[in-house]
Amino acid sequence: MDEVQKKKKVGFMVEPKSLPVKAAMVLMLVSILFRLIGCVGLWGDPVFRNVQILLPIASSILFIVFVFLFGKRALWTTILPVMLGVIFFVLKSFTFTSVLHTGLCILLYCTVAVLYTCTVTGVIGTKVLLFPLFGLPFIYHIAVEDYQALKANELTFAAGMQEMSVLCIMAALFLLACAMKRKGTRTLEEMNLPGMKGPKNVARGTGGYQYDETGSLPQTAAENETGAEHE
Repeated sequence: MDEVQKKKKVGFMVEPKSLPVKAAMVLMLVSILFRLIGCVGLWGDPVFRNVQILLPIASSILFIVFVFLFGKRALWTTILPVMLGVIFFVLKSFTFTSVLHTGLCILLYCTVAVLYTCTVTGVIGTKVLLFPLFGLPFIYHIAVEDYQALKANELTFAAGMQEMSVLCIMAALFLLACAMKRKGTRTLEEMNLPGMKGPKNVARGTGGYQYDETGSLPQTAAENETGAEHE
């Protein structure tokens, strides 16, 4: 056997310098700005401050940092900011007036946590499921919730800024999913691990065998000497 290749399954990666990834990071940054603008004067309540302001801002900052630093070699690190975002959305859903709406949203957020984790770690070999997971809620927010709120003139400036922050987060995750690329497999050589090499010349003295690197039949030392005399 000339070479043994050991394959290692890996997940997805993104190129931080690519346009979709840059746009995703910018959108996360913009979401922070919208959040800060929409929460001016609302820092007094400690629960609201921690859940509705600090938690989503921390999630967005970690997302930007991890994608920029580890997107190419360890995209799975973004699981942490995504999980923080999921916690934020779950807690936020308890402010909804409809129990059904709250339950459906919690189900959606839990699905996001599971599918995103399984995708970036390579458990699920496709990113296709992330497209409707991030895209459909974005469309629903704009076409249904935001449209109805604007039509009824119920959307305040503060609520509007916070909603823009949420939309930016959804759009950023959708763009990140679009930019994901399968890393595939790596060989022993790529992982800098030793492989098996071919046999080397071994001499065992008179009457011993000598092996060449091509795997030819062994010859004794005496046979080699006889061949040299004929030459």
